[in-house]
Amino acid sequence: NCALFGSNGLMPVSFQARTKPTPVFAFITDYLGFPFGDWQLELVAWSGVLLSILQTFSIITSAVVPLLLWLMYLSIVNLGSIVANYGWEWLTLEVGFLCIFLCPLWSSTPFPSQVPPSRLVVWLLRWCAFRLMIGAGMSKLGGNSSQCWRQLSCTTTHYSTQPMPNPLSWYAHHLPNWFHQVEVLLTFFEQLVLPFGILIPIRSVRILTG
Repeated sequence: NCALFGSNGLMPVSFQARTKPTPVFAFITDYLGFPFGDWQLELVAWSGVLLSILQTFSIITSAVVPLLLWLMYLSIVNLGSIVANYGWEWLTLEVGFLCIFLCPLWSSTPFPSQVPPSRLVVWLLRWCAFRLMIGAGMSKLGGNSSQCWRQLSCTTTHYSTQPMPNPLSWYAHHLPNWFHQVEVLLTFFEQLVLPFGILIPIRSVRILTG
């Protein structure tokens, strides 16, 4: 966090200049009386790591944990830096908020039979996945999208320009053009056709869609 948002970071943030709620930082600064600084950014970040580990390994099984994680992440995003103002930040917040209601208030076991997950929350998570995939597909066909999607040629440059290429990228980049065209067509199928399977209330269809 400090490397990005700290006083000497790439995109320093100001607690006083915030325009949206930052509940965790506000609690520490306004209610506990500690001045805002880089140490708060580090405290919130590492507390989030610790709580995530506790949640992942079911050391603590309680809705309080994802609630605290959501509040911490919301506080970081709402500080106002452009680095944390992309669509995936809000997607993470949306999914994180829904996950709060998948957990029991308190339980000694990871998946207590007496507290089954809410069907409504499960369907809202499916709806979120549907929107994500359809939105990604529609953005490739919009008026402001790159022409290479309509020309079925986007993957001819993808492998040489992606931020984190892997050892197979060189070989994928030199595949024949017809193969790249098939890749784009499969991308459209994945993002504009398959997502409808997420909403079909038949388990086998949803598994096949996945």
